[in-house]
Parts: sequence; C-alpha cells; structure tokens
Amino acid sequence: MHLFGISVLLANSAILYANLASESSHEFSHDYYDYDQDQGDAPEPSEPDLEQQLRSVASVEELMRIVYPNYYRVLSCRSKRGARFPLRGEHTATETRSRSELPAYAGAPFNPDTLKSIESEWKKTQCMPREVCLDVGKEFGAATNTFYKPPCVSVYRCGGCCNSEAHQCLNISTSYISKTLFEITVSSSTNNNLVTISFANHTVCNCLSKLDAYRQVHSIIRRSLPECLVANKTCPKNHSWSNRLCRCMAVQRDTPPPPQIQHSDSFEVDVCGSDKELDEETCQCVCRRQLRSSGACGLRRYLDKNTCQCVCKTLPSSCGPHQLFNKDTCQCSCARTCPKHQPLNRTKCACECNESPNRCFLKGKRFHQATCSCYGPPCDVRRNRRCASGFYFSEEVCRCVPTYWRRQD
Repeated sequence: MHLFGISVLLANSAILYANLASESSHEFSHDYYDYDQDQGDAPEPSEPDLEQQLRSVASVEELMRIVYPNYYRVLSCRSKRGARFPLRGEHTATETRSRSELPAYAGAPFNPDTLKSIESEWKKTQCMPREVCLDVGKEFGAATNTFYKPPCVSVYRCGGCCNSEAHQCLNISTSYISKTLFEITVSSSTNNNLVTISFANHTVCNCLSKLDAYRQVHSIIRRSLPECLVANKTCPKNHSWSNRLCRCMAVQRDTPPPPQIQHSDSFEVDVCGSDKELDEETCQCVCRRQLRSSGACGLRRYLDKNTCQCVCKTLPSSCGPHQLFNKDTCQCSCARTCPKHQPLNRTKCACECNESPNRCFLKGKRFHQATCSCYGPPCDVRRNRRCASGFYFSEEVCRCVPTYWRRQD
C-alpha cells in the first residue's frame, strides 16, 4: 500500500511537470513569435541624418552638395564659363571680377583653387595600395645571427583613410613578387648566399567594415566569428540592432537631432530668383524641381517655363456666350439664369423646357408654350363621377377607366 501511494505521487508529479513545461514552452513561443510579428511589420529605417551623411562623404563635391548645394552649382558654372557667370541684377562692368572676389556665402568664401587643393589632398589620402619599405628580417622572423642586404624591400601595402570611422582600409586582392637578396649568416665562419624570397604585394584595397574585416581574417576558423542565431533584421523606428544582445534595442537620444541645413536657399534666390534654380549641366536658371515634377500643376494646368507658374490650359477666350471663366478650376462655367419652368441645361448652357408638344399629346393634354407645361381642359361632366369597382374616373378622358390604367407617378 505504501509503494502504491508513492507511485501515485510520482505519477501526479510527472503530469504536473509536463503541464508546466508545456505552458512555459507555449508562453515562450508565443512571446517569440509575437516579437517577430511586431518587428516584421516595423517600418524601414529612416534616411541617415545629417551627421551620418557628412561623415560618409567621399569627395569635396559630395560635401559641398550637402552643405552648400546652391553655392556649389554657381561655383561649378563659374568654373565652366571662366568666372563670367553673372549673378541676377549684376551689370556688365561687374562681370570682370576675379574668382577671388566671389561673394562670401555663410561666412566661408570658397573659390575653385581652394576646393581643388582640398580635393587633391583628399585623393592622396584615400585607401589604395602604397609603396612601403618592408623590413625583411622582421617580416620573416630571421635568427639573430642572420640578416639580409638590403635589409628592406619595396612592396605595396594597403594604406590610407576611409570616409567612415566604422571602416578600415584592407586588401581584397594579393599577388606575390620575388626579390633576390643577400642572406648573411654570422657564425664561426661568415656565409653569404643569394636567396630569392616571395613577398605579398597588395594589388586592390577597399574600405571594409570591422565585421567584414574580421570575417576576412578569420575566414578559415568560422567558429571564432560571433554570430547571432537570429539574422540581423530591420528594426522599428528609434531602434537599432545589437549584435551583442541579438535583438533590437531602443536608441537613447541625449541631444535633439541636428536641424537640417536651410541656409543654402538664400544664395540661389540672388542668382535665379525665388521660383527658379540653377541647372548645373546647362548653367541656366530653370524652374525648381518641385514644379518640374510630373503632376505638380494638375490636369488642367501646365508649367510656364518663363514665369515658372502653373497656367491654365484653357483660355478665357474659349468660353461661349453666357459663360464665365473660373481661374480656380480652369473651366468655363455657365452663368445663365433661367425661369422656374425652364430649367438650366448646364451642358448646353441654355434654358430648356421639360415638356414638349409630343409628350403632352401622349399624356392627353395640350402644350402651353408660354409656361412650357402641359394642360388639359376641365371635364364638363355633369353626371355622377362614381365608377364601378375596378375602375376610376380619369380627368384626362373624362370617363371611368380600369384601375390598372392609372398612372404610376
């Protein structure tokens, strides 16, 4: 009996444990899939902010297009035309100003020579194969009593700066070159030998992220690469993916995001006016891009390239008599007033009758032209107008007619 009680207790404990395990697993799976579903419908990350754009620029042109877009367009046109590109309102006498006298913009007077100097320095420091001196003994770990002459060789190795702090300059293609050197070994007797040694020569370089660089270095030992079981996924707004925690984390902003640059519009107003912008390819003032986009003026308007205003396609002269032109809708609207018995036909802009002699004849009545209506003479029936069952007295024919003849309206 005692053993039976113990067995029953163990069976109940096993059932209870199984229920708890199933509930916990169901709760875990529910939370996991709820998280995936919530994250799956998350919107795509927004465009990079101004700081990220500035940090990732790769040339002077990209930088100027972000910070001073309008000024850079004017500067490009002046460089194409030999500093003869006039500003709006300038006279011929002022067109002979030198490039050093370009108008200062936002407290920073730039000229093409300065920008070219910066661009040249920028290109010199980019990630590329560079000729370096390689110490042969340190490269191959020679013994202390062995040295080489010449002690160094000239090879190409990747070097330079990347445009993003999250990237580093690494080689993605390598070739091997052979160098013939003197190998001198100092012992009881000095030995001088000619040896041919192969050295790695970097041929192609690229700026790689630190994770890609780690994968390239440890491509053989794949277990050393820490990867999440769940693939990197798109996080919702104000969240970023954490490779350490393998999930989306909220981004803490201690300072408000920097405002967008808006001071560049004032310069272009002085060049082309408020409704136009400078086209860098043709160096001509054209209507702003927002106005040139398809559908900007609507269906009934078109863009006048001279005034950069949306103009109606329909002219007021196309309106007929008794019609007025509506500038808001660019349509001719009927302005005619009709009497009550002659309603207005807006399609024809004419007063028309609802009745006609033929329609009145079918009703058993006569047509009255003045009032545009049908009328019938009164029934001169002196006898009793009572009708039998199933009939009714019709004023139109002045007699009893079947009920099913009654007009439905």
